Amino acid sequence: MASQPFTETRAGISVGGVFGRSVNIIKANPVATLGVTFAMVALPQLLVGLMVGRASLTREFQDGAYALFSLYGLAVLLLWLVAGGALTHAAIAHDQGRRADLREILRLGVARALPMLAVNILFFVGIWIGFAVLIVPGIILAVMWSVAMYAIAAERTGIFGAFGRSRALTKGARWHVFGILLLAFVIYLLVSIVTGVASVAGYGSFGALTGGATIHVPTSPSVIVQLLQALITTVLVTWFTLVGAALFIELRHWKDGPDVDRLSEIFA
Repeated sequence: MASQPFTETRAGISVGGVFGRSVNIIKANPVATLGVTFAMVALPQLLVGLMVGRASLTREFQDGAYALFSLYGLAVLLLWLVAGGALTHAAIAHDQGRRADLREILRLGVARALPMLAVNILFFVGIWIGFAVLIVPGIILAVMWSVAMYAIAAERTGIFGAFGRSRALTKGARWHVFGILLLAFVIYLLVSIVTGVASVAGYGSFGALTGGATIHVPTSPSVIVQLLQALITTVLVTWFTLVGAALFIELRHWKDGPDVDRLSEIFA
């Protein structure tokens, strides 16, 4: 029997369907997707990167700053969750055939941030336990719960109900879900590595052109390099997050069928 091509799965989901949906969401709603990610994820990192670089150059970085950056880390996590919730609702709006309203998706992103935080904590604790016992159980749990965050963002499932919803949606398609998420992660990782290497090389070339014969080792990248990194991060994080949202929608279509009336209830 000929093997079935991975891009057209028996489960009714495909790499092309998920990746294509994620790109189409961005194209249809650039402000509500790229704009939200830049404002809530990339811009804070850019500003802190500039401040840290300045502090290291002037030797003003004090021990007390560690507590400040711990608070910054928590703030970044919450902003990322708000952005993730907003992107999820942008994906749902696109699935309903309408443009995402920026105020609407941000309101819903803020409202779902804390439940999403709880789901993420439980997710990573469960995955850590699974990997601590054996690697395979950790992978199984990761795939089984892979759309739990999107379920809590998009539906009124409750924190524990989000895991049950994800388990039900991925049942019968977990190998395909694993392959799609693995491919997306590899793409994300490779682009991140290439961007990092190119940024270092580009900064070194810029320094060689402007610094004459003596090339000093930079303590931090230039503003232009960091801005370019922020823009690439915006596109990459937006796409990767929307791959998960698109997968959630594709699985829901496969299991439940499109139900615009039911989806509209979450915007009430």
